[in-house]
Amino acid sequence: MKILEHPSTALNLTAWFVSVPPGDKIPNYTVLEEAMESQTGLVHETGDVNELLIENTGETDLFIQAGDIVKGGRQDRTLGADFIVPAKSGKVPVPVFCVESARWHKRREESDACFSTSTDFAASKSLRAALRSKKSQGDVWQSVAEDQDKLCASIQAVTKSEESPTSLQLSYEMKEVTAALDDYLAGLESTPTAEAAGVVWAINGKLSHADIYGGPVLFRKVWKKLLRAAAREAIGERSQPSSEGSSDVGTATKWLEEARLTPAEEENLPPRTQLSSRRSKSQLRFETMDTQIQAQIHLSILAQ
Repeated sequence: MKILEHPSTALNLTAWFVSVPPGDKIPNYTVLEEAMESQTGLVHETGDVNELLIENTGETDLFIQAGDIVKGGRQDRTLGADFIVPAKSGKVPVPVFCVESARWHKRREESDACFSTSTDFAASKSLRAALRSKKSQGDVWQSVAEDQDKLCASIQAVTKSEESPTSLQLSYEMKEVTAALDDYLAGLESTPTAEAAGVVWAINGKLSHADIYGGPVLFRKVWKKLLRAAAREAIGERSQPSSEGSSDVGTATKWLEEARLTPAEEENLPPRTQLSSRRSKSQLRFETMDTQIQAQIHLSILAQ
Protein backbone atom coordinates (compact mmCIF):
# COMPACT_ATOMS: atom_id res chain seq x y z
CA MET A 1 0.00 0.00 0.00
CA LYS A 2 1.13 3.52 -0.75
CA ILE A 3 -0.49 6.77 0.34
CA LEU A 4 -0.60 9.28 -2.48
CA GLU A 5 1.18 12.50 -1.60
CA HIS A 6 -1.49 15.18 -1.88
CA PRO A 7 -4.66 14.91 0.21
CA SER A 8 -8.02 16.48 -0.64
CA THR A 9 -9.89 18.49 1.97
CA ALA A 10 -13.41 19.84 2.38
CA LEU A 11 -14.13 21.77 5.59
CA ASN A 12 -13.06 19.52 8.51
CA LEU A 13 -12.74 16.34 6.40
CA THR A 14 -9.51 15.24 4.69
CA ALA A 15 -9.07 12.28 2.33
CA TRP A 16 -5.70 10.59 1.79
CA PHE A 17 -5.98 8.26 -1.19
CA VAL A 18 -4.17 4.92 -1.23
CA SER A 19 -2.86 2.80 -4.10
CA VAL A 20 -2.19 -0.94 -3.96
CA PRO A 21 0.00 -3.20 -6.14
CA PRO A 22 -1.83 -4.29 -9.30
CA GLY A 23 -3.71 -7.54 -8.75
CA ASP A 24 -5.09 -9.53 -11.67
CA LYS A 25 -6.97 -11.88 -9.33
CA ILE A 26 -9.60 -9.39 -8.21
CA PRO A 27 -12.85 -10.03 -10.10
CA ASN A 28 -15.28 -7.34 -11.17
CA TYR A 29 -17.67 -7.72 -8.23
CA THR A 30 -21.11 -6.19 -8.23
CA VAL A 31 -21.74 -4.12 -5.08
CA LEU A 32 -24.97 -4.04 -3.12
CA GLU A 33 -26.24 -0.65 -4.28
CA GLU A 34 -26.01 -1.49 -7.98
CA ALA A 35 -27.27 -5.05 -7.47
CA MET A 36 -30.41 -3.81 -5.72
CA GLU A 37 -30.95 -1.14 -8.37
CA SER A 38 -30.78 -3.78 -11.13
CA GLN A 39 -32.84 -6.21 -9.01
CA THR A 40 -30.15 -8.89 -9.26
CA GLY A 41 -29.46 -8.51 -5.55
CA LEU A 42 -32.57 -9.40 -3.56
CA VAL A 43 -32.64 -8.88 0.21
CA HIS A 44 -35.40 -10.81 1.97
CA GLU A 45 -36.92 -10.22 5.40
CA THR A 46 -36.81 -13.24 7.72
CA GLY A 47 -38.57 -11.95 10.82
CA ASP A 48 -35.27 -12.32 12.70
CA VAL A 49 -33.82 -8.94 13.69
CA ASN A 50 -30.23 -10.18 13.25
CA GLU A 51 -30.46 -12.25 10.08
CA LEU A 52 -31.61 -11.60 6.52
CA LEU A 53 -31.45 -13.65 3.33
CA ILE A 54 -29.54 -12.28 0.34
CA GLU A 55 -30.01 -13.73 -3.13
CA ASN A 56 -27.72 -12.94 -6.06
CA THR A 57 -29.59 -13.78 -9.27
CA GLY A 58 -26.96 -12.14 -11.48
CA GLU A 59 -24.03 -13.53 -13.45
CA THR A 60 -21.43 -11.63 -11.37
CA ASP A 61 -20.28 -12.29 -7.80
CA LEU A 62 -21.65 -9.76 -5.31
CA PHE A 63 -19.56 -8.04 -2.62
CA ILE A 64 -21.42 -6.57 0.35
CA GLN A 65 -19.72 -4.85 3.25
CA ALA A 66 -20.31 -4.36 6.94
CA GLY A 67 -22.10 -1.04 7.34
CA ASP A 68 -24.17 -1.22 4.15
CA ILE A 69 -27.69 -0.10 5.13
CA VAL A 70 -30.74 -1.73 3.55
CA LYS A 71 -34.01 0.18 3.68
CA GLY A 72 -37.44 -1.39 4.08
CA GLY A 73 -38.60 -4.73 5.51
CA ARG A 74 -39.96 -4.61 9.02
CA GLN A 75 -37.00 -2.53 10.20
CA ASP A 76 -34.06 -0.92 8.39
CA ARG A 77 -30.92 -3.02 8.88
CA THR A 78 -27.19 -2.73 8.37
CA LEU A 79 -24.91 -5.57 7.35
CA GLY A 80 -22.86 -6.94 10.23
CA ALA A 81 -19.98 -8.36 8.17
CA ASP A 82 -18.33 -8.21 4.77
CA PHE A 83 -19.65 -11.05 2.63
CA ILE A 84 -19.23 -12.47 -0.88
CA VAL A 85 -22.41 -13.76 -2.47
CA PRO A 86 -21.60 -15.92 -5.52
CA ALA A 87 -23.47 -15.53 -8.79
CA LYS A 88 -26.73 -17.50 -8.94
CA SER A 89 -26.40 -18.05 -5.21
CA GLY A 90 -29.92 -18.84 -4.10
CA LYS A 91 -30.95 -17.43 -0.74
CA VAL A 92 -27.96 -17.06 1.61
CA PRO A 93 -28.25 -16.02 5.31
CA VAL A 94 -26.22 -12.98 6.36
CA PRO A 95 -25.76 -11.37 9.79
CA VAL A 96 -27.34 -7.94 10.24
CA PHE A 97 -28.19 -5.42 12.94
CA CYS A 98 -31.24 -3.20 13.22
CA VAL A 99 -30.69 0.55 12.78
CA GLU A 100 -34.30 1.39 13.57
CA SER A 101 -35.56 0.29 16.96
CA ALA A 102 -39.29 1.04 17.13
CA ARG A 103 -40.84 -0.30 13.91
CA TRP A 104 -41.83 -3.90 13.16
CA HIS A 105 -44.36 -3.40 10.38
CA LYS A 106 -44.78 -2.20 6.80
CA ARG A 107 -43.78 1.44 6.16
CA ARG A 108 -45.72 3.42 3.57
CA GLU A 109 -45.56 1.74 0.14
CA GLU A 110 -42.45 -0.29 1.04
CA SER A 111 -42.62 -4.07 1.15
CA ASP A 112 -42.29 -5.70 4.57
CA ALA A 113 -41.08 -8.91 2.89
CA CYS A 114 -37.99 -7.46 1.23
CA PHE A 115 -35.78 -4.38 1.09
CA SER A 116 -35.84 -1.69 -1.58
CA THR A 117 -32.50 0.17 -1.66
CA SER A 118 -28.98 0.37 -0.23
CA THR A 119 -27.76 3.88 -0.94
CA ASP A 120 -26.06 4.65 2.38
CA PHE A 121 -23.44 3.36 4.76
CA ALA A 122 -23.09 3.46 8.55
CA ALA A 123 -21.30 6.73 9.17
CA SER A 124 -19.56 6.78 12.54
CA LYS A 125 -16.62 4.80 13.87
CA SER A 126 -18.58 3.94 17.01
CA LEU A 127 -21.40 2.42 14.97
CA ARG A 128 -19.03 0.43 12.76
CA ALA A 129 -17.16 -0.81 15.86
CA ALA A 130 -20.45 -1.87 17.44
CA LEU A 131 -21.20 -3.90 14.30
CA ARG A 132 -17.83 -5.52 13.78
CA SER A 133 -16.15 -5.73 17.18
CA LYS A 134 -18.79 -5.61 19.90
CA LYS A 135 -21.44 -7.31 17.71
CA SER A 136 -24.07 -6.00 20.08
CA GLN A 137 -27.55 -4.89 19.03
CA GLY A 138 -27.81 -2.72 22.15
CA ASP A 139 -24.54 -0.95 21.30
CA VAL A 140 -25.73 -0.46 17.72
CA TRP A 141 -28.95 1.22 18.86
CA GLN A 142 -26.98 3.40 21.29
CA SER A 143 -24.58 4.46 18.51
CA VAL A 144 -27.50 5.24 16.18
CA ALA A 145 -29.06 7.51 18.82
CA GLU A 146 -25.72 9.24 19.48
CA ASP A 147 -25.15 9.80 15.74
CA GLN A 148 -28.62 11.32 15.35
CA ASP A 149 -28.03 13.61 18.34
CA LYS A 150 -24.67 14.78 16.95
CA LEU A 151 -26.21 15.62 13.59
CA CYS A 152 -29.01 17.49 15.32
CA ALA A 153 -26.62 19.52 17.47
CA SER A 154 -24.31 20.34 14.56
CA ILE A 155 -26.99 21.29 12.05
CA GLN A 156 -29.18 22.88 14.72
CA ALA A 157 -32.27 21.26 13.27
CA VAL A 158 -34.39 18.22 14.02
CA THR A 159 -32.77 15.25 12.27
CA LYS A 160 -35.26 12.57 13.28
CA SER A 161 -38.14 11.68 10.98
CA GLU A 162 -41.64 12.04 12.42
CA GLU A 163 -42.55 8.86 10.58
CA SER A 164 -39.91 6.80 12.38
CA PRO A 165 -37.69 8.81 14.75
CA THR A 166 -35.35 5.89 15.42
CA SER A 167 -34.54 5.22 11.73
CA LEU A 168 -30.94 6.16 10.92
CA GLN A 169 -31.66 5.90 7.21
CA LEU A 170 -34.54 8.38 7.43
CA SER A 171 -32.27 10.74 9.40
CA TYR A 172 -29.73 10.56 6.57
CA GLU A 173 -32.51 11.49 4.12
CA MET A 174 -33.68 14.58 6.05
CA LYS A 175 -33.34 17.66 3.84
CA GLU A 176 -31.28 19.48 6.49
CA VAL A 177 -28.74 16.63 6.55
CA THR A 178 -28.51 16.34 2.77
CA ALA A 179 -28.06 20.11 2.52
CA ALA A 180 -25.17 19.97 5.00
CA LEU A 181 -23.46 17.36 2.79
CA ASP A 182 -23.26 19.64 -0.24
CA ASP A 183 -19.98 21.39 0.61
CA TYR A 184 -18.27 18.07 1.34
CA LEU A 185 -19.51 16.43 -1.85
CA ALA A 186 -18.55 19.44 -3.98
CA GLY A 187 -15.05 19.43 -2.52
CA LEU A 188 -14.32 15.72 -2.65
CA GLU A 189 -16.68 13.80 -4.93
CA SER A 190 -14.50 13.82 -8.06
CA THR A 191 -11.09 13.69 -6.39
CA PRO A 192 -9.91 10.02 -6.44
CA THR A 193 -7.22 9.42 -9.06
CA ALA A 194 -7.31 6.45 -11.42
CA GLU A 195 -4.84 4.45 -9.32
CA ALA A 196 -6.63 5.02 -5.99
CA ALA A 197 -7.88 1.80 -4.39
CA GLY A 198 -8.82 3.18 -0.98
CA VAL A 199 -8.98 6.16 1.32
CA VAL A 200 -7.74 7.21 4.75
CA TRP A 201 -9.94 9.81 6.43
CA ALA A 202 -8.96 12.51 8.90
CA ILE A 203 -11.63 14.52 10.72
CA ASN A 204 -10.68 17.76 12.48
CA GLY A 205 -7.07 16.96 11.55
CA LYS A 206 -7.09 13.61 13.38
CA LEU A 207 -6.89 10.21 11.65
CA SER A 208 -10.31 8.58 11.82
CA HIS A 209 -10.76 5.49 9.63
CA ALA A 210 -9.71 3.85 6.38
CA ASP A 211 -11.18 1.57 3.73
CA ILE A 212 -8.86 -0.02 1.17
CA TYR A 213 -9.92 -2.49 -1.52
CA GLY A 214 -8.29 -5.06 -3.75
CA GLY A 215 -8.19 -2.69 -6.70
CA PRO A 216 -9.37 0.66 -8.08
CA VAL A 217 -12.47 -0.72 -9.82
CA LEU A 218 -14.07 -1.98 -6.61
CA PHE A 219 -13.10 1.21 -4.77
CA ARG A 220 -14.73 3.42 -7.40
CA LYS A 221 -17.98 1.47 -7.04
CA VAL A 222 -18.23 2.19 -3.31
CA TRP A 223 -16.55 5.62 -3.27
CA LYS A 224 -19.63 7.84 -3.16
CA LYS A 225 -21.25 5.77 -0.43
CA LEU A 226 -18.03 5.98 1.64
CA LEU A 227 -17.79 9.72 1.02
CA ARG A 228 -21.34 10.41 2.17
CA ALA A 229 -20.74 8.37 5.33
CA ALA A 230 -17.46 10.12 6.17
CA ALA A 231 -19.04 13.53 5.53
CA ARG A 232 -21.92 12.75 7.89
CA GLU A 233 -19.47 11.80 10.62
CA ALA A 234 -17.51 15.00 9.96
CA ILE A 235 -20.71 17.04 10.24
CA GLY A 236 -21.40 15.46 13.62
CA GLU A 237 -17.86 16.26 14.80
CA ARG A 238 -17.70 19.91 13.65
CA SER A 239 -17.98 21.22 17.21
CA GLN A 240 -14.91 19.26 18.35
CA PRO A 241 -11.46 20.94 18.52
CA SER A 242 -9.19 20.67 15.50
CA SER A 243 -5.85 18.84 15.63
CA GLU A 244 -4.26 21.02 12.97
CA GLY A 245 -1.18 19.49 11.37
CA SER A 246 -1.40 16.12 13.13
CA SER A 247 -2.05 14.16 9.91
CA ASP A 248 0.51 13.86 7.12
CA VAL A 249 1.77 11.17 4.77
CA GLY A 250 4.24 9.81 7.32
CA THR A 251 1.80 9.53 10.23
CA ALA A 252 -0.92 8.09 8.00
CA THR A 253 1.45 5.49 6.53
CA LYS A 254 2.64 4.45 9.98
CA TRP A 255 -0.96 4.24 11.21
CA LEU A 256 -1.97 1.95 8.34
CA GLU A 257 0.71 -0.56 9.35
CA GLU A 258 0.27 -0.32 13.12
CA ALA A 259 -1.83 -3.42 13.86
CA ARG A 260 -0.83 -5.47 10.81
CA LEU A 261 1.21 -8.04 12.76
CA THR A 262 -0.86 -8.28 15.94
CA PRO A 263 -2.60 -11.63 16.56
CA ALA A 264 -5.73 -12.13 14.47
CA GLU A 265 -9.11 -13.61 15.29
CA GLU A 266 -10.46 -15.40 12.23
CA GLU A 267 -13.98 -16.30 11.16
CA ASN A 268 -15.18 -18.15 8.07
CA LEU A 269 -18.52 -17.27 6.51
CA PRO A 270 -19.48 -19.92 3.94
CA PRO A 271 -19.29 -20.26 1.06
CA ARG A 272 -16.07 -18.22 0.46
CA THR A 273 -15.53 -15.32 2.88
CA GLN A 274 -12.77 -15.26 5.52
CA LEU A 275 -12.72 -12.43 8.05
CA SER A 276 -9.75 -11.50 10.23
CA SER A 277 -9.85 -8.92 13.02
CA ARG A 278 -6.91 -7.38 14.86
CA ARG A 279 -6.72 -4.90 17.70
CA SER A 280 -4.09 -2.49 18.95
CA LYS A 281 -4.19 0.36 21.45
CA SER A 282 -5.30 2.89 18.88
CA GLN A 283 -7.15 0.94 16.18
CA LEU A 284 -9.38 -1.92 15.13
CA ARG A 285 -8.37 -3.64 11.88
CA PHE A 286 -10.63 -5.88 9.77
CA GLU A 287 -9.45 -7.85 6.73
CA THR A 288 -11.70 -9.66 4.26
CA MET A 289 -10.43 -12.44 1.99
CA ASP A 290 -12.15 -14.14 -0.93
CA THR A 291 -11.06 -17.73 -0.32
CA GLN A 292 -11.81 -18.78 -3.90
CA ILE A 293 -9.10 -16.49 -5.28
CA GLN A 294 -7.01 -16.35 -2.06
CA ALA A 295 -6.82 -12.57 -2.13
CA GLN A 296 -7.63 -9.78 0.32
CA ILE A 297 -10.39 -7.64 -1.12
CA HIS A 298 -11.11 -5.21 1.73
CA LEU A 299 -9.17 -3.73 4.62
CA SER A 300 -11.08 -1.58 7.09
CA ILE A 301 -9.36 0.30 9.95
CA LEU A 302 -11.11 2.24 12.71
CA ALA A 303 -9.25 4.56 15.07
CA GLN A 304 -10.01 4.11 18.77
